[in-house]
Amino acid sequence: MLSFDYTKSMIVGEVMIEDEKDTIDIIEPKLNIKLSNTDLLLGKPIEPINRLQVISDTDFEDLVREWSCDYLKSIYKKVRRCGGAGDMGRDVVAYVNEGKGEELVWDNYQCKHYNAPLSPSSIWIEMGKLCYYTFEKKYPVPRKYYFVTPKGVSTKLSNLIDNPEELKQGLIKEWVNKCESNITSGKKIELVDEFLTYVENFDFSIVDDVDPQELIQQHSQTKYFYYRFGGIHKTRPEAIEPPDSIVPDELLYVKKLLEAYSDHHKSVIEDISNLSTHSNYINHFNRQRKCFYSAESLMKFERDTLPPGVEAFEDLKQEVYDGIIDILESDHSDGFERVKEVCKSARNLNIPSYPLYTSIKGNDLNGLCHHLANEDKISWVD
Repeated sequence: MLSFDYTKSMIVGEVMIEDEKDTIDIIEPKLNIKLSNTDLLLGKPIEPINRLQVISDTDFEDLVREWSCDYLKSIYKKVRRCGGAGDMGRDVVAYVNEGKGEELVWDNYQCKHYNAPLSPSSIWIEMGKLCYYTFEKKYPVPRKYYFVTPKGVSTKLSNLIDNPEELKQGLIKEWVNKCESNITSGKKIELVDEFLTYVENFDFSIVDDVDPQELIQQHSQTKYFYYRFGGIHKTRPEAIEPPDSIVPDELLYVKKLLEAYSDHHKSVIEDISNLSTHSNYINHFNRQRKCFYSAESLMKFERDTLPPGVEAFEDLKQEVYDGIIDILESDHSDGFERVKEVCKSARNLNIPSYPLYTSIKGNDLNGLCHHLANEDKISWVD
């Protein structure tokens, strides 16, 4: 326990008069939690809903695009980010079909990255752009128009969204102040004549919002989530079992294993059917196929977990190559011994730089040796 003395004072003219003296006991804070090395390295984690609120507006638009491209991929044929000058009130555009003109079916996701829940005063200009540019046939009326924001919408705005007629009347009332001079630079867009009739007949029931917590939950099922929010990766599924028959994608590494067995046996073994009379070869061969497919499973797990373009599996493969090449190029009595020594050294490699490091298994590193052989980057027999 710490003590802190302070004196309450007042100044009269140039004389300081002390009128009270207190002592405050400050209790030293204690953390009644267990800390891991990761906790100490990274600090207290930021909850996804809070992280959503501190990313930049550009990153927020990218996040919405990631969500619509991946989680909603069964709904949309194509997603495009239009945010920026000249977007005509469209941030993330998702196309339901591949039509053109009036036949085009699409949804608009309007991103608003504000420090407070979205209020009606912030959306009139967007409603104005929607009505004006569809009236001018710059683009067809979207099937749905969503507001996406990290803090959701205010109660007042949610009531307007639930009552399209009130939303329409609100836009008409606010047109002069919020929209008339702000839709396009250097031009007033007056709400009169045919355009007024168009707005009065516009179907505002297409306007809706995406709850930020629902956005996070759905984004968590995409391959982009861990890149954006961090956290523990999903559990890796069981490795693929090798098929009964050799498939074309295996031919080269299988051929090189047969060469290694031949080098050890001092006779040519041309086909895997010849291995049945050699128990040590056939058992080794079956284990290597299992390892090959284990590495194949890791590659697919990465593809489903990390964003496109990360290419971490290729980097891992290069790490394995760099880790085994000296063993590979050392003297060995034959190719079979070389295979065993190289694969043993691969299993002992420590590669914490790999993003899915905690998901790596020994069979993966062994199998990557055969992936390298299959790509003709290494051989067991000169």
